[in-house]
Amino acid sequence: MGFPMAHNLARAGHAVTVWNRTPAKAEPLLRKGATRADTPRDAAAGQDLVFTSLADERALDAVLSGEHGLLAGLAPRSVLVDTSTIGVGATRAVEEKLRAKDAALVAAPVLGSKAAAEKAQLVVVAGGPAQALDRARPALHAISARLVELDSAPHAALMKLVVNAVGGAMMTGFSEALALGAKGDLDLARVIETLQASGFHSPLYLMKGEQILQNDWAPRFSLALAEKDQRLAQEAAAELGARMPLNAAVRDIMAQGVASGHGEQDMAAVAALYLEWAGVKR
Repeated sequence: MGFPMAHNLARAGHAVTVWNRTPAKAEPLLRKGATRADTPRDAAAGQDLVFTSLADERALDAVLSGEHGLLAGLAPRSVLVDTSTIGVGATRAVEEKLRAKDAALVAAPVLGSKAAAEKAQLVVVAGGPAQALDRARPALHAISARLVELDSAPHAALMKLVVNAVGGAMMTGFSEALALGAKGDLDLARVIETLQASGFHSPLYLMKGEQILQNDWAPRFSLALAEKDQRLAQEAAAELGARMPLNAAVRDIMAQGVASGHGEQDMAAVAALYLEWAGVKR
């Protein structure tokens, strides 16, 4: 996700300096005029606005911390825009670290696939101090089709988990129902067609249904990342005292999919897991 977002920032006229844990991944951006940084500290040095896009809270902490970490190069009164999904507790912790540097955090987790990122069609849920949001807004518009603004970084982090909890339940329920139909010799294309004609139709079912019909598990958003988001929702629920038994079941099923070797496949591969459980060969 980081690559297309950086590309769209450059295309919108922003001067972009890039660092990636895998240097080769930054090469196409360098060919388009971006500047290479050797460390996260170098990437942040002298910048008013710094974007991060990491897989989880541990990856973000590794990039922030240490002698060569981003925090070491972050200038006072700069703004860190974190587009990762890292959860509420981790967002608060990053906020505190930035406050100690006299810098501000805008939590800006994104909704959408890699294709949406490439087309600057992401939905960005952004929260942070008003002045920091004002400074980040033009850059956020460059990567998105819609910007949903909230009053704080933790609220933005929580909103992303709420949305992904719904998505996880939809994908898992859809997969379970498809496996039931397949076990009873229903044609899956007709099942999806009928579902889309009903009051329960969804763009998610149409898009992921086509992938399932084609046995296309190439990752648009991996099952491992989807499982991580359900874990973060569970952690938020525990902190807030909210009961989420459905989400707990969804997370457990996704974790079984990851353990079965589907983790780096698209989240639609939860359907492959259900079909395996049903003994359905396709």
